Amino acid sequence: MQNFTFRKSLLTCLFLLCSIVSITAMASTFLQSNSIAGKVIDDSGTAVVGATVSILNSSFATSTDANGNYSLSNVGVGNQVIVVDMIGYEKSENKLSVVAGVNKLDITLISASDQLEEVVVIGYGTARRKQVTGSISSVSPEEFNKGVVSSPDQLLAGKVAGLTVNRSGGDPTSGSTMQLRGPSSLTASSSPLYVIDGIVGANIELIAPDDIVSMDVMKDASSTAIYGSRAANGVIFVTTKRGKAGASVLSYSGYAATESIANRVNVLSASEHKAFVEANGLTVAPSETGFETNWQDAITRNGVSHNHNLSLTGGSEGTRYNASVNYFNNQGIVKRNGVEKIVARVGVDQNAFDDRLKLSFNLANSINTSQHIPYDIFNGAARFVPTSPIMSEDAQYGQYGGYFQVVGRTGYMNPIAMLNQRDESRSNNTLLGNFKADLKLFEGLMWTNVLSYQRTHWDKNFYMHRTDFDSFALGRGFADRTALKHIDKILESYLNYNFSRDLHSFDAMAGYSYQRQKNDDGLRGSTVGFMSDDLGGNNLNLGALPDGYNPYAEFRGEGYPLIKESLLISAYGRLGYNYDEKYLISASIRRDGSSKFGVNNRWATFPSLSAAWRLTREAFMQEQTLFSELKIRAGYGVSGNQNIDPYRSIIMFGPRDGQFFYNGKWVNAYGVNQNENPDLKWESTSMFNVGLDFELWRGRIGGTIEYYDKETKDLLYEYDVPSPPYQFNRLLANGASMNNKGIEVVLNANVYSNENFRYSTTVNFARNVNEVGSLSSNIENIGVSQRYEGSIGLEGWTGQTASVVLPGQPLGTFYVAKYIGYDEVAKRTIYQKPTGELVTQDQISAPDDYQIMGYALPKFTYGWNNNFKYKNWDLNVFLRGVYGNQIFNATRADLSRLQQANVTNISKDAVDEGIFETPLIASSRFLEDGSFLRLDNMTLGYRFNTSQTKYFKQARLYMTAQNLFTLTDYTGVDPELNLGGLSPGIDNRSYYPKTRSFILGVNFTF
Repeated sequence: MQNFTFRKSLLTCLFLLCSIVSITAMASTFLQSNSIAGKVIDDSGTAVVGATVSILNSSFATSTDANGNYSLSNVGVGNQVIVVDMIGYEKSENKLSVVAGVNKLDITLISASDQLEEVVVIGYGTARRKQVTGSISSVSPEEFNKGVVSSPDQLLAGKVAGLTVNRSGGDPTSGSTMQLRGPSSLTASSSPLYVIDGIVGANIELIAPDDIVSMDVMKDASSTAIYGSRAANGVIFVTTKRGKAGASVLSYSGYAATESIANRVNVLSASEHKAFVEANGLTVAPSETGFETNWQDAITRNGVSHNHNLSLTGGSEGTRYNASVNYFNNQGIVKRNGVEKIVARVGVDQNAFDDRLKLSFNLANSINTSQHIPYDIFNGAARFVPTSPIMSEDAQYGQYGGYFQVVGRTGYMNPIAMLNQRDESRSNNTLLGNFKADLKLFEGLMWTNVLSYQRTHWDKNFYMHRTDFDSFALGRGFADRTALKHIDKILESYLNYNFSRDLHSFDAMAGYSYQRQKNDDGLRGSTVGFMSDDLGGNNLNLGALPDGYNPYAEFRGEGYPLIKESLLISAYGRLGYNYDEKYLISASIRRDGSSKFGVNNRWATFPSLSAAWRLTREAFMQEQTLFSELKIRAGYGVSGNQNIDPYRSIIMFGPRDGQFFYNGKWVNAYGVNQNENPDLKWESTSMFNVGLDFELWRGRIGGTIEYYDKETKDLLYEYDVPSPPYQFNRLLANGASMNNKGIEVVLNANVYSNENFRYSTTVNFARNVNEVGSLSSNIENIGVSQRYEGSIGLEGWTGQTASVVLPGQPLGTFYVAKYIGYDEVAKRTIYQKPTGELVTQDQISAPDDYQIMGYALPKFTYGWNNNFKYKNWDLNVFLRGVYGNQIFNATRADLSRLQQANVTNISKDAVDEGIFETPLIASSRFLEDGSFLRLDNMTLGYRFNTSQTKYFKQARLYMTAQNLFTLTDYTGVDPELNLGGLSPGIDNRSYYPKTRSFILGVNFTF
């Protein structure tokens, strides 16, 4: 039914869009037949493809084709102004006296030096690139990552220096983790703030990648401070397509892709396993022999994905419109796993009162349906003995649905059974509506009001079959349903004033913001006792609860929904001064009040100051020809982080220790489960940033060099506290600190260009050094000296951790035993204590005998983008990588049990290593170099000559390959792991394999 709804919605939108186009085409036949035609080239003589050509103050518009040609039909006789607009070039206005018949007009565009005239989005306004005083990186659609992209944030992976975008594994249902200029929190989210078309905090899933015009990343606090308490992790502005005056433009883009596993866990095959156990005198149980099963192949497949985007834009000078619909279907490489999404958007812009008032209305809806799989199947597929069968006709396995299982073996479950006997589907329906009014009060003063309403319905349906091997569900089944609603309401009202006289320019902005959120408003229910699996979790009423059943205990660690309401009220302002586009200064301030924090600290102030000096505007630089742009800028600002749940500052009561039997009934036990802290306040991040922007030889080479020092104080951290005097043994408090220092370099070059061939390249490099400061709280006598993180959880590894949070060290510090080697004679592994004493693993006491042995955060990251164009052909090659990080390979540790090869599979690496002692401690033996270089994306495209066609304005065919190869010394599935949290860099067995994709796509404009 869901698939039918998607397809019905898609067909309806197609019908409406085509109807509008048909009406527009019929109306045009009644106009005159005069025309203007010509070619648009740049200052090197190369055809400019995709430039917008329009007639000023009219609805006539078109785009240049693959050869730079354009044609405007049915133009009125008389004086006209032909306008050509293209990103990267200065806008061109050309006067022409139109006569009856065909009028010829060729136009040459002048390159905007380093796109200095490019307009970038800043907080509550825009600015030209050359006027920016902060650190802002812009990424255009031409620079986006191509291929199968399930979320727009993946478009930026490797494209922005200092921005880390991790999508660990190839699960299409998983999101990305983002980190800008290093980790800066111990408990709060590290995700940046999204501002979509001026809507603060809008859901990025509401945007299809094909609808994005640009993404601007604000990196330093002098730029982000205007957003105050939500901007400590950076701000990403997303600008989407809007309607333009001119003829209607219908565009379609689509692709089909096939995905396969890029790399597998390197375990023994059935024949190799049989040979190993026989050679080493091990005996496998008869029920686990006689078969050849590749468990990893059994749970996976080649996935097929496809994406379709249809958009319509157009209008007149007074009224402009845009509409689009996107359908995305991504089949995972693991069976029963995938995502289906449809995004529809419509927008209208209306001018009134002689263009003094501009009204904008936008509506977007995203429907996301996904099928999820239990990640334990990956560990099971690696460990399950390859000579075991998948199914068995033996009667004893009938209770398990005929799947072969081994009773009594800890953590050992048939992965195919687990995959097929656990059903989990989720749906996410998000609606965003917003209204914007820009009123020009008088020359230079604009009053903007924005209202937005965002609502999300989230539903989860989880069911374990009655034949599930887990004793919890065996014989009775288990269903768990959750339905939640999230609502976000925002009002923004602000004034922008611009004034110029002679060489002086001033700008000022002042505003007010009101945001109310209500999250996790919903229900959750669970039950057991099903007679059949046919309906899954769709009807909880079919369950039969046994006596003493406690739903709170059966939520399997995920908890129950709690309504969370919060209010954020803000006042903000900014002042800017510009002298002759030579000396620039900007200052901002924001005052935020949040209901999330304690009654004593709900308000905070976030200031910023930045300045820039454009040396190339000085008289002493006018005679030189080396630099076409040279700008020094510096800034300091303070931003905050309020990404915590509401009510964390107040005392809370809830169910404790399940239920107790009282007076013949089971009664819920309640008690304090959170201490109050009236002094709980914002995390605050202060950052100093200095940058150098330069261009040489009129933009032939350009780039940016940045240095920053980011200090985060009053970090929120959950401390262990004595009870009594506290009523609960944990307390969330401020006090910890963290520092990040780094350098970022971006270099771009137009290496070669002539009429037929062009080659340009961009390289970005970022190095960040993270250091944990104090872990003490701002409450007397409460603090910790260090904290062990990164629980491994392997069989026999009770209480083992691999990381430590320690003042003076970075997050992701590996704290394990120091491995020396293997004694072939004694057949024992040897370790060194901090005292220098050499011991065996049974003499190591964890973590007292552990040492710092490595770091998970890389020394630097980099990306290298290359663009080639030859006539109508284009080729893009993008590589990215990291260097200097280490990974704790818990997967290899788990597969290194050579003595247990009769009850579990082992890795080929372990066989080659030849260590016949079962590892029982976390040690540097399993630390590996995580550096890698990946050919992330390669796209070859061809633009067809559409100048002689009637219906096509542009047509392009392309082929893309993703993740073609990875150069690394890491022996695991993939070296790109999640770098978020307190224990990054641990490959802990359940890793969804990364995919290799091949895509065939088209872009059409009609």
